[in-house]
Amino acid sequence: LYGEAQTRGYAGWLDWQLNPDAIADADVDAILAGYPTLTMSCAELFAGYGPNGNIGQNFDVSRALTLVRLERAVKSNRQLYERVVDFWADHINVPQNENALRLFRTVYDREVIREHALGYFPDILMASAKSAAMLMYLNGNENVASAPNENYAREVMELHTLGVDGGYNENDIQELARCFTGWTYYAQNTPIFGEFRFDSSNHDYGSKVVMGQTIPSGGGVSDGEFMLDYLALHPTTAEYVSRELAVFLLDYDPPQALVDEAKAVFLATGGHMKEVVRVIMDEKWIPMVDPWNTPKLSRPMHFVCSVLRTPGLTVSAMGAVPEALEILGHYPFQWSSPDGFPDDLNTWGSAVLPRWEFAFAVYFGSLPGIQAPAGALYGELGGPNAADLTARIGELLAGGNIDPNELRVVDDFVQSGVAAGPVLLRNALALVACCPSYQYL
Repeated sequence: LYGEAQTRGYAGWLDWQLNPDAIADADVDAILAGYPTLTMSCAELFAGYGPNGNIGQNFDVSRALTLVRLERAVKSNRQLYERVVDFWADHINVPQNENALRLFRTVYDREVIREHALGYFPDILMASAKSAAMLMYLNGNENVASAPNENYAREVMELHTLGVDGGYNENDIQELARCFTGWTYYAQNTPIFGEFRFDSSNHDYGSKVVMGQTIPSGGGVSDGEFMLDYLALHPTTAEYVSRELAVFLLDYDPPQALVDEAKAVFLATGGHMKEVVRVIMDEKWIPMVDPWNTPKLSRPMHFVCSVLRTPGLTVSAMGAVPEALEILGHYPFQWSSPDGFPDDLNTWGSAVLPRWEFAFAVYFGSLPGIQAPAGALYGELGGPNAADLTARIGELLAGGNIDPNELRVVDDFVQSGVAAGPVLLRNALALVACCPSYQYL
């Protein structure tokens, strides 16, 4: 991908990445073909992997989705798309923390997040709201006229659309919950188990008022659909989602001018996230974000994938990587609360030692499934000698963006004579990956 970026230039690379369906990804496609659960419906997954399944256990389904998430993140040519998928996985989070959710989460990943990641925000919001995964996770299937459940109504406003200070109150949440009464999914004894179903017998048909919007009596499923569309394209939502995405992709405190421009495009295009991402990733913001003086710490998933993408490594199996991420606190799909994995310095800035241990395990070839042949690594570095080994590693791992003072510390070790040959090479690679500035790439 680095070569593509050099050939295309920044703007050309961005346009290329924003059209993922046109990017060839044969190696990843071949890997995906080995995971049949990825394309199964809820009914098929339950029949094969549910309590009476005849293929395997439900844990097999969640394990497959986790491994494929890592395969895509490390090996896919559609890297920007994968990062946006990562964003939505947290923004409209559904974890794999219960048996049925382990099954539903695979369909949610395919039909909600991946299908709509660069599409229109109203579509991804609606697909999420009607998914069996979200209905089960936030108790939407228990939301009935006789006993309204407010869980989804609260989170869709606080986390998915308007934000915690979005201008709504408790009465709005209660009224919105009434709009969603009767939203459920088909039961286990049907061939379309897990697909959306509106149970008219459990809907509250009375009139409702949410944030000044009057929903007349006698509606039905359209009550909730109307409010989702209203929330999706609300100006406050446009600003909140644009800011959250800018924080995720660029900076903990993105310039207000960037957020304003992204918000304007969000509203002008009906929430077309491809165009919103295009604005956020525009090259003109890089000097304003100033990634070298006010850097953003890589979350563990990003750090791990960066190390595994080192030229010269061979990643033949991902089986040991989820457990490494678990030690780092970032096991995919395992954040149990609706807000998704955090994206802040306080959360991730303290667990430094496990990052170092992971880097050394990878470059010394002690992580199962990851091969680190010294000859291949040496060749990717261009056959350096001790005098230029550290600089070559800085280029290979980070395009020359490691802090020079940190490289000098590594080079002191290289020149000390403590190690030589492949041992020196492996130590030097791991030490550069442990540099503070590498954690902020």
